Formats: sequence, structure tokens, C-alpha cells
Amino acid sequence: MTFGRIVFSLLIVCLLCPGCYESKYPLSSSDASRIDKRLLKCWLEEPHSPGDRPYRVEICKFNEREYFVAFCNDNGTATIARAFTSMIGNVPVINMQGIESERPEDRTFVFFKYAFSPDGSLQTWMISSDSPLLEKKTFSSQASFSAYIKKHIHDKQLFGEMQRFKPADGLHLKFFSEL
Repeated sequence: MTFGRIVFSLLIVCLLCPGCYESKYPLSSSDASRIDKRLLKCWLEEPHSPGDRPYRVEICKFNEREYFVAFCNDNGTATIARAFTSMIGNVPVINMQGIESERPEDRTFVFFKYAFSPDGSLQTWMISSDSPLLEKKTFSSQASFSAYIKKHIHDKQLFGEMQRFKPADGLHLKFFSEL
């Protein structure tokens, strides 16, 4: 799966990726979030097929609890988002919200659980809109949404396929170099 309805217009990934489950509610408040310093770098997606152009994702610390994230797709267009981590049980999940629109109703959240492999690669699994666990499911509050995801956090049916990103040492998105 590629990152794209970000067009996330990224981890990841689209801000509004095809197949990403979108919610008006985050899994938690950013007040409880802490920065995972291992995320703070530029990442290159490992292509699925020869000839695929990888997504580039740069994750920067915005404040003590949130990240500023920029994704660059294969045509060079950058998309920006804010993100923070929720711990669901013992599983870190990134809550990512596109910030390009001025309309609050367009600023939905998408979610990625993540882990690091022994070689330092970032592995992400998005909560998928194609999940049978979310089919015809609606939530009336952040608490009900979070409780439901917590109940199913270890169920593979909740997630799309894994995306793997390698650290891209020395690479920065042009978007940031122009600031």
C-alpha cells in the first residue's frame, strides 16, 4: 500500500492514505504523549517492487509531546501533519492529523502502530479502513473509540500490511531546507 490521500492530498504516510481508517477522534490526548527520540529523523520507505519510488518521511520534534511530520511522495509533493504517540496497552500508536486544511472537520486522524527492527528500520502498520473489525463501526466519543482499539490492538485484522522504512542519514526533505 502506498501513502497517498495525503494526499496522508506519510508511518505514515497520504495523510489521508488510501486504506487508512480516519477518525475525528485521536486515541488519546496529546497531553499524555512523550517524544520517542528514535523517530526523529528522515526515513525512506523500502519499495515493494523494483522501480517503485520510495516515500520519504521526515519526523521532527515540534514540542515536548508532538511531532511535525512531512511526507514526500513520488512526484516530490510534500504533505505536512502533526502527530503524537498514544500507548495502547504496551503498543505505541502514532496519531497523525493533516494540518493543511483550515477547516477543522477536514483534520481527521489516521493511526499507525510502530516498532523498530534490530537493524534500526521503522516498521509501521496502519489501522485499516478495510478491517472487518471496523466495518460499519461508528464511535460517539474518544473514550469509546480508544477502548475498542485497545481491545483489538493485538488483532492482525485491524491493520494493513507492514510498511518498512530505513533511516535516511544525511537526507532532508527540500521542504525543510526552504524554511
